[in-house]
Amino acid sequence: MQLSEALSLAISHQNAGRDQAAAEIYDRILAVDPGNPPAATLRARLHLKQGGLEAADRLTEAAVRRAPDYMQAWNARADLLDARKEPAAAVEAWRRALITGPGNTGPFVGIGNQLQLDKETGAAARAYARALTGQPGNVAAANNLAQALLIEGDVAGALAATDRVLARNPTHVRATAYRSVALEELGRHDEVDRLIAQGSATRPIRFPVPPGYGDHADFNAALCEEIRAHPNLSGDLDPLRRAIRGGAYVAQLFDHKGPAIAAFERMLSDGLDEYISGLPKDPDHPFFARIPERYAVNIWANILGDEGHQSAHIHNAGWLSGTYYAAIPETVSPDDETRAGWLEFNRPGYGIPHRGTRPLDAVCPELGMAMVFPSYVWHSTVPFRGGGERISIAFDLHIDG
Repeated sequence: MQLSEALSLAISHQNAGRDQAAAEIYDRILAVDPGNPPAATLRARLHLKQGGLEAADRLTEAAVRRAPDYMQAWNARADLLDARKEPAAAVEAWRRALITGPGNTGPFVGIGNQLQLDKETGAAARAYARALTGQPGNVAAANNLAQALLIEGDVAGALAATDRVLARNPTHVRATAYRSVALEELGRHDEVDRLIAQGSATRPIRFPVPPGYGDHADFNAALCEEIRAHPNLSGDLDPLRRAIRGGAYVAQLFDHKGPAIAAFERMLSDGLDEYISGLPKDPDHPFFARIPERYAVNIWANILGDEGHQSAHIHNAGWLSGTYYAAIPETVSPDDETRAGWLEFNRPGYGIPHRGTRPLDAVCPELGMAMVFPSYVWHSTVPFRGGGERISIAFDLHIDG
């Protein structure tokens, strides 16, 4: 088989999602022709997808050295540098990609992202809009444009940007979240309320005490003890990856299960199955249109002390999200007008100001209760003071199949 034929076969595998088959062919090509620009670039993309930054670095460097005017190699090199958190070098590589391929507008997304991080949101919006001129279906560009325009106060423009995404994917989580912010600012409250669906999609689930425990206090004391001793407990908090501010978290809670965590897993599964079975179907609603027959759960725990809180955020990869309360400080009270320690809804995050005119919905935590909501619903927690710990277990449901 000629190299060109092998390359075409590998690309067809990659486009069809058969990454392993594509990788094997790229590796054979590179064994014969080290630095082959298309093979090196596309193999680097597969390494990037799997977190293999060192291999992607080696391959993209070889590709741009061999073919300095190969635009796709510079694109991949920029994405690698961005993943390595080298923003200045990444922007320079994206600009090189624009020089070598003037018709290629994809790099404007990366350039816009860096401008947004530098709080130059007006310039970022212009970069995203430029990306969309060449790639009208670029979801990342449209969503990032909506975010930048909401920060800038161009609500109508932001709403139009979300329309670009939702016209193709009516249930897109991030676009729906930005749309809810724009609708709230425009005073279209009925549409926002329909998205949030308080009482049906967004509501509490109150669980019975699991067998073997005297009451909720007894069960949650055991659950908290296992969370504090969990081997995945970490205080390494990256503000760009996690909403928690202060405190600690336990990733992949179900990786290690003592008796209380195992009991919680069974209890949660039963409660979520009952919740899902009671949901109304609505093909025109971004949440009710996707009621799953099967789902997978991603679950973690958060431990917060004085001044600790969760910044406003959404869960991009989920369908349903929620949080269960295992420990609540004595100072957190349903009678507190300041709502300290409460779960707050509809305050936007990611640098978007809250300009809505209605009071924000908020819920006071209760032991033995989980609050669930569509993953596109903005949520945050109000900091508390006075000592004690606020321990919660957060989860996302991902549609399986």
